[in-house]
Amino acid sequence: MTMKTLFAAALLALAAAAQAAPPPKPKLILAISVDQFSSEVFNRYRSSYRAGLATLSRGVAYPVAYHSHASTETCPGHSVILTGRFPAGTGIVANSWIDRKTGKSVYCVSVPAQSDPKARGPQNIRVTTLGDWIKAAEPGARSFAVSGKDRAAIAMAGKTADGVYWWNDGEGFGTSSFAGPATPAVTEPAAAFDAPLLSRWKTVRPTLWPTLPKRCAALRKPHRFGQLDVSGNVPPEAEIEAMKAGDYLDGRAFQAALRASPLFDSLTVDFATRLIAREKLGHGPATDVLAVSLSATDYVGHRFGNGGAEMCAQQAALDATIGRLIKAVEAQKVPFVVVLTADHGSTDAAERQHEHDGKASRLDSRGFVKRLNAAIKTELGLGAGDDPLVGDADQLYVRAGDDAALAERIRVAALAWIKQQPEVVATFTQADIEAATVPAGTPPEMLTLPQRMRLSFDPERSGDILTVFAERTSFGVPTKPGDSVAGHGSPWNHDRQVPILFWWPGAAAASRDQPAQVVDIAPTLAAVAGIKPPVPVDGHCLDLGGNCPIQ
Repeated sequence: MTMKTLFAAALLALAAAAQAAPPPKPKLILAISVDQFSSEVFNRYRSSYRAGLATLSRGVAYPVAYHSHASTETCPGHSVILTGRFPAGTGIVANSWIDRKTGKSVYCVSVPAQSDPKARGPQNIRVTTLGDWIKAAEPGARSFAVSGKDRAAIAMAGKTADGVYWWNDGEGFGTSSFAGPATPAVTEPAAAFDAPLLSRWKTVRPTLWPTLPKRCAALRKPHRFGQLDVSGNVPPEAEIEAMKAGDYLDGRAFQAALRASPLFDSLTVDFATRLIAREKLGHGPATDVLAVSLSATDYVGHRFGNGGAEMCAQQAALDATIGRLIKAVEAQKVPFVVVLTADHGSTDAAERQHEHDGKASRLDSRGFVKRLNAAIKTELGLGAGDDPLVGDADQLYVRAGDDAALAERIRVAALAWIKQQPEVVATFTQADIEAATVPAGTPPEMLTLPQRMRLSFDPERSGDILTVFAERTSFGVPTKPGDSVAGHGSPWNHDRQVPILFWWPGAAAASRDQPAQVVDIAPTLAAVAGIKPPVPVDGHCLDLGGNCPIQ
């Protein structure tokens, strides 16, 4: 190498160093969750992104990061993102669980002792969030959350948010007084957004799907998922049917089609950008936090799988939608930091996944539980009364009243039956999971199945029997449009691996191979904001360029 070449290389290195600005002390932190955005989907489409996701990918990127816990569902995953705690700490072990005292199902953001079916709040969440921490540390700090799903917005917002909003079918964005303030100052922005939108839709029917990008055309293939034939066309036939009725706005078919479409994310970002401008986020005396969870990828993935033209079109639209959100933040002309991640990953519908992965299979999960209960009733002579086991196939609760001896007989018989089933990889009791210690510093990719489940475990809320099924299992048998054809919820890597992207103006591109955990996000952002988490956290600060305090 000549002296001239060495000098040129040195100049390039100096220029790169000059551009590699550390994270600023932000006036606004934007935390984005893309529901069901697996690392597989992110990496599959990464080269095609041109707008918001392309921008965020040019920051400090962890393309393959981990939810270390096993319960890869929406509510547990969102409870992790801004708390820095595993579900074992947040208490959110699933989207729903069984109350052992009443025997009733408990929705993760339902409000205890409230009869109002619309009452929603963080009362079941046992910890606080980044927004709570900053508000306690910095007078004048504000925290808001917006999502298509109530559980996503509430789990990211925390206990002391200034406004928490989610979409209510047929009504638009709203809130609940149990989730945060519901004063006119909070509800009026939603009403101002919802009223003209719904009025316009009465005369001009919305377009749920944009024109299919050319690069997606090759994925437009018909498949049979379970007992349901899916054409692969975009827009899907279900959307066309949903829009035919004269009163389509009041119909369940339209609301389901809306949620499983790119328009759903676009509406969420439209409302979030108005909230940014109205509240002048980033212009107050302290650091503001805005959490935005985009739900359409999850609905599209469930309804159509993630390997077809529908997901390809959704990714193109998502990229553009996130680009608009970033531009709205940039327009505030204040220092800001963005993080994007997901609440969990996913797998494609088993039948299409099986075309290139022989492990993929479909399980009739309801049928599994039904067969199990029938076998236990016969073996123990329980008669035709209530089923002795309730819950989902992967998390079952023994129902025996106060009869401890009967409960133990049911548990033993159920474990023996489950272990004989070919679909089952492993099954555990609560005692098995409680015995699974997780040494501090264990890399997420090295966690055993019991350790992963331990990080999702709460003795009051978790099931009595926890079962792991084979990798790439699609649960349920779809029979009609709208039924779920694919999903998530397993402790396997395809459901645990998600991207984590940090970006701010001036961020130097760094794609990191070393695994990070989603629990690392909250302590990292706290350090960027110049505060220490006031409570214990399970994650640790990720170095984005000098932001982490010296330990």
